[in-house]
Amino acid sequence: MSSRYQAVDPECNPSRTRRRGLQIFNFNSTRIACILSILLSLTLCLQIVLLLYHDEFVTQMAMMESKLLDEISAVEDIASDAINAAYRLGETNYDDEDGGEAKGRFRPFDIHKTKAVSWDESSSSKYSMEPMDILKRAGVDPSEGYVPSVSFKQARMAERQGRTIEKKMAVLPSLEEIQSMYGSKSYIIGLERCEDFRKAVPPINRLMGPAGLFNSATNLLGTLLKMNCVNKERYESKRYRQASTGILGQAPWGKHNPVSWRLKHSARFAKSILHQTDFLPIVIIKDPITWMASMCRHGYETRWWRVPQHCPNLVPNRYDIKGGYNVGEGEIHVRIKFATPYIGKEPMPDRKNLTFVNYTSLVDVWNTWYGQWHDVTFPRVMIRFEDLLFHAEETVTKICECGGGRMNPDFRYMEDSAKGSGGSHKGSAGFLASLITYGNSTLRMKDILKEENDVHYARDHLDKELMELFGYASI
Repeated sequence: MSSRYQAVDPECNPSRTRRRGLQIFNFNSTRIACILSILLSLTLCLQIVLLLYHDEFVTQMAMMESKLLDEISAVEDIASDAINAAYRLGETNYDDEDGGEAKGRFRPFDIHKTKAVSWDESSSSKYSMEPMDILKRAGVDPSEGYVPSVSFKQARMAERQGRTIEKKMAVLPSLEEIQSMYGSKSYIIGLERCEDFRKAVPPINRLMGPAGLFNSATNLLGTLLKMNCVNKERYESKRYRQASTGILGQAPWGKHNPVSWRLKHSARFAKSILHQTDFLPIVIIKDPITWMASMCRHGYETRWWRVPQHCPNLVPNRYDIKGGYNVGEGEIHVRIKFATPYIGKEPMPDRKNLTFVNYTSLVDVWNTWYGQWHDVTFPRVMIRFEDLLFHAEETVTKICECGGGRMNPDFRYMEDSAKGSGGSHKGSAGFLASLITYGNSTLRMKDILKEENDVHYARDHLDKELMELFGYASI
């Protein structure tokens, strides 16, 4: 049969199909109205949920990002250490980040020009605390501005985007402002034990170097000592062919580990150090308020529930509900990963074999760590980080003298960040930025202790004896 006479299937009638389609999309039908109502209700419910839990959602995302950045930081630290180690094999570098001595062909200064000094208190008048005078001695021009300290996250983002952190105009703090926070003199604890150390340890065996919490400027202290102090007897001894200066980058038991690790743990770099009692620890402490601000930027091996909106997270608030805390109740506990104590001939534990120590809060970390160091009876010296900014010559000279060292006649400052710019140290501040940040009483409290409960907690729980002993202004 010809196609022109074929029967047309009524179900395939185009006009009927169009009519059926119009029925399906007939917005006047009850079924469609119900569906649209349900969709609208679900949308409204979702919006309400987002409004109610927006802060918690953002907080959770921030926590996840913070944990991820911590892992990235750890990986970059390992990579940075490997690069630095490779560099030191081919070049000469006095700054051994693993904690070793200044060795090799590099001489931080002419050993024959060093001098044994005894700091005369009348010499303090030669070194003004005026910020401009300090910068002149350090050879820093404030008119060029400075790069402020930023968080690891901010520094990494800038690096990824191929841009540099924008410089700020340098507005120097006044002398009165500096002295209102730290007083007009340096605070050094333990100098009365220096003679005991020198009598007990022969000159050729004497070692010294920094110990301190994360973010307490242990790198700055170690670098200033290496640039300005040397154990001449050890340096010239035939026993130490690589011309050891006697200055270590950190304590043989690990500079961040608690004092109880001493004589019970040996850091990887310190295998050749037979007697840890030959080492004079220089313990560096920092204003607890600015220290907590630094911890919020760079947590290192410290673990606690913290969010950008509330750090240092002392007393729980609404941002901490997701962490299992009730608003205004108790405090937010802290855990710190320290190296697992090891000393002896057994195989050294893996780098990942770490020991957690628990603290009730970030304030408790500061109180306990430095309180234990204050209470020891063996020789040790405790200094303030701020005195490396405002009394550097006096502080370093007294430390060097205590350990039996000799000073470089021309004192040298560390202008850039002593931490370097790699790994978890990204965003660290240089000398000018530090002088401005830590000399400004407004910046001391800026973006830290923003919650009234946190202020009261810090005021009630910070060790008042330690605060007074080191001349820190009360909150």
